[in-house]
Amino acid sequence: MKVILLSDVKNKGKKGQIVDVADGFANFLINNKQAAPATNANMRKLEDEKKAKLEKEKKALEEAKKIKAVIDNKQIVFKVKVGEDGKIFGSISTKQIVEAFEKEYNVKLDKRKINLPESIKSLGYTQVSVQLHHDVVAEFQVLVTNK
Repeated sequence: MKVILLSDVKNKGKKGQIVDVADGFANFLINNKQAAPATNANMRKLEDEKKAKLEKEKKALEEAKKIKAVIDNKQIVFKVKVGEDGKIFGSISTKQIVEAFEKEYNVKLDKRKINLPESIKSLGYTQVSVQLHHDVVAEFQVLVTNK
């Protein structure tokens, strides 16, 4: 019997796939709301959902490209106290970078998507990248100077 999987089923397939399984197993999957019968109506519904998902993904990619155009090659400046050896007191974190970027350029970023291996603890320029979409990465600079 052919069924459309509504969730991932081990050793059978992923959500949205149409698989051919034994009648008893198909009934088990349907009763547990893990599958639906592969009728014409359900097939159309599946296709519509796939189209809607593709459209949503396309919109998200376009939005990420727009934000990338705003972010790329911008610079944020932090003025901090510096010790005698050139080390700064404390560090610059992703949270501070997000707040400063929003204040300066009026663009909200997600601090979890900023690729910064560790907090900035020294003076100078640091190249920072932001993963806006799995295909779109924007870069900007953070400059840390003495007060």
